[in-house]
Amino acid sequence: MADEIIQEINEELRAQRLRVVARRVGAVLAGVVLVGGIGGGVWGWRVHALHMAQHAASERYLEAIQSLSKHGPQARTSAQAEQKAEETFTGLAQHGPDGVRSYAAMSLADIKQRHHEGAAALSLWKQVEQDKTSNPALKDMAVYLSLNAQMDTAKPEMLRSGYEELVKKGGSWASLAREGLAVLDMRPGSTDAQRGEARRLLQEVRSSPDSGEALRDRAGLLLQTLGDAG
Repeated sequence: MADEIIQEINEELRAQRLRVVARRVGAVLAGVVLVGGIGGGVWGWRVHALHMAQHAASERYLEAIQSLSKHGPQARTSAQAEQKAEETFTGLAQHGPDGVRSYAAMSLADIKQRHHEGAAALSLWKQVEQDKTSNPALKDMAVYLSLNAQMDTAKPEMLRSGYEELVKKGGSWASLAREGLAVLDMRPGSTDAQRGEARRLLQEVRSSPDSGEALRDRAGLLLQTLGDAG
């Protein structure tokens, strides 16, 4: 059950990421138009040059995203289109300007994960976490995805600490992190106290306004596993 839950989470996040990323990068493009009008000497030129680079990189990134999602998140992507997109993401993740680099790394990590290249995906998520210019919400997403990917390999103490930190931060990732903690407490050999804590966490997930419908449904299924039909 836990493996199925994690797989469903990853599939849902991939579709969500295609939508959210396009909106966020669109905001970067809007900022380019605004700041591009700022003049004044060498500093003004440097600012303008930086945002022109962001504009060009953003266009390349959005083209790659659109090539992967033009038929919808569930559509099969051709090997040629995915390879071209992967090359674009790789270049931008390594050499892209601020505001685009981390988004490209996240998209590249998604491809690596789907190809079962776990080590490469983890390295890219770590890159986003450590990039001081990354959007804070994007950093939290990288942390969350990294924790999920290591659910069967990392020490429970490390996973628990990571999920708890996301819960403390609040926001959109807190409910998902609670779900992760509940899955940890439902592992084979868990104590009655751990299962009770899992029940409490899942009930919080179901009642939180930050939880989406799919997340509430998963919480309900897990509660049924715990013998809670409510």
